[in-house]
Amino acid sequence: MVARVCLIAPYEDLSEVARSVGGDFDFDVTTANLEDALALLPRLEAEGRQVLISRGKTAQLLRQHTSLPVIDIRISAYDALAVLADLVGQPCRVAIVGHAEVMRHCKRIADQLGISAYAILFDQVEALEYERLQDVVRERLARDPIDVMIGDTIPLSRFSHLCDRFRLISSGPDSVREALESAMALLAAIDRERANRDHLCTVLDMFEKAVFSLDADGRITHANRTASSLFRKSRAEMMGMRIETVDPALVIAHDTIADGIWEVGQVVETAQGRMVSYLYPIAEDVGVRSMVLALERVERIYTIEQKIRHQEQQKSRFTAHHRLDGYVTSEPEMQARLDLLKRYARTDATVLITGESGTGKELLAQGIHNASPRVQGPFVAVNCGALPPTLLESELFGYVEGAFTGAARKGKKGLFELAHHGTLFLDEIGELDKSLQTRLLRVIQERELMRLGAEHAIPIDVRLVAATNQDLEAMVAAGSFRQDLYYRLAVLEFETLPLRERPRDIVPSALLLLRKFARLHHSVAVDLDPDLRRLLAGHDWPGNFRQLSNVIERIAIIASSAMVDLDGVAPALKELRRAPRRGTASDDDPLGGSMDDIRRRAVARVMQDEKGSKTRTARRLGVDRTTLNRWLKDAGESVGDDG
Repeated sequence: MVARVCLIAPYEDLSEVARSVGGDFDFDVTTANLEDALALLPRLEAEGRQVLISRGKTAQLLRQHTSLPVIDIRISAYDALAVLADLVGQPCRVAIVGHAEVMRHCKRIADQLGISAYAILFDQVEALEYERLQDVVRERLARDPIDVMIGDTIPLSRFSHLCDRFRLISSGPDSVREALESAMALLAAIDRERANRDHLCTVLDMFEKAVFSLDADGRITHANRTASSLFRKSRAEMMGMRIETVDPALVIAHDTIADGIWEVGQVVETAQGRMVSYLYPIAEDVGVRSMVLALERVERIYTIEQKIRHQEQQKSRFTAHHRLDGYVTSEPEMQARLDLLKRYARTDATVLITGESGTGKELLAQGIHNASPRVQGPFVAVNCGALPPTLLESELFGYVEGAFTGAARKGKKGLFELAHHGTLFLDEIGELDKSLQTRLLRVIQERELMRLGAEHAIPIDVRLVAATNQDLEAMVAAGSFRQDLYYRLAVLEFETLPLRERPRDIVPSALLLLRKFARLHHSVAVDLDPDLRRLLAGHDWPGNFRQLSNVIERIAIIASSAMVDLDGVAPALKELRRAPRRGTASDDDPLGGSMDDIRRRAVARVMQDEKGSKTRTARRLGVDRTTLNRWLKDAGESVGDDG
């Protein structure tokens, strides 16, 4: 295997010097004069040489005829001293002849040593001009006779016969060693550059965009694998090709080269379809620009956008946005309950949230998650009443490939797995099918699940929060809800209060909702006038906060002034005006008066029918004992034990 560095010595002595000092370097040496050195070039390039070394005119000529780097063997001051030293103090006349670039410093050293000398120096000349130079030298020697001529290899071959004593200024070991060290350093730099280039090419080949590098003329200097595949041309075929030859639509690159302005997102119609182009000019010191052109199919951008949207949706889907500290209430009873719920949140125990629809049970569940040690984990919510049992089972527990007809090819994680290290909120837990109740109970007890169709259990670490607007105790008594599951869910219980039992919260909540919807719908509404506030505060709100939110959104849309009054938003208040207002009605009118009056009469009548048994009364009314006791207390009745 040939060495990557080759030293071309213009004379044999230099070859010997190179061999004597080159033991630590991997290089080859060949001896060749000026003309022979040029003849060697094709063979040296074909052999894969990467760095050449020579000296003087030979080095200059090689550099002009090859793209390979050529290192000069300098003629140092020590080399000049070596050839001049024994002439010091001698009664002789010296002529220093040769290329100015090589020999100029030799004349300075001769002068410093007190040697009588003159110089005949010339710049680069063609071979045919040496005959003319020979005449110039001969004429000068005739005018100014000399004893000694000192020169480099060109005077040695062309002019040495004009003087009896010719001394060749040779490159010594130090100069040769310095040139070899420079060559090896350059070789190492070439290797690093090649490694970096190969790395960059590998990186570019990983891109799914087609990437071209263009020179100032718009010719391709690099193309990645995608570009080759997309335009159905080999990279070797495209090298040096003008970019518009690859596809006429890519002529747009010339504008970027000319004006140096970035252009991102322009759609071009190519023979391979519609593509988005990215044009990046690269400014050079001399003002000439090269550039990078990247292309991407429009269809792929649509696909990426859909993936990003899906990922963002998944991320937001499993995030709890509400906090317990942000829950609005001025009611002492609700504040006390929230303080208790904050203590619940700091534990890992299962929480059962009960209360009427629209009282914010999911908001409270999110608040529990955000106040818990699992806040950095996912919050996954599912409405157990919104899906049929078979579909809910696969959503909760997941399935493996082939578990049923239509199953995804790679299977699917269930919500329990997605909630790992986080919180799973089971809303409307009372709607859960009996068979699913059994599976859920096992998962809670064992802390592991089996996907549908699977043979192995998967351990899970999930905190459960459940919610219902039904009386689970009554459902247990009726046999529609498993008692053991109820006890697993109701480790910690929390009952929300309906809005009618939180009169102080109606107006503050309405104002918060008004400003929210005003921003959403670009409404001018800012505040509610006293009459409208009284109307809202006096309503029973059977739909609780959900109903209040709907009414306030309509008000924000209809309002035409910052201070909203009754007359200005009358169409939004029809349901409030139709509803019975709080007040007293006679017992002869069972539906008269407020909701509290209706409830008081209903509770009294059922208690009478059940002979004072609160257990049976609660079951008939569809509420739990705690709620019944609160209703009796509000009505001023005794809340003692059953008789």
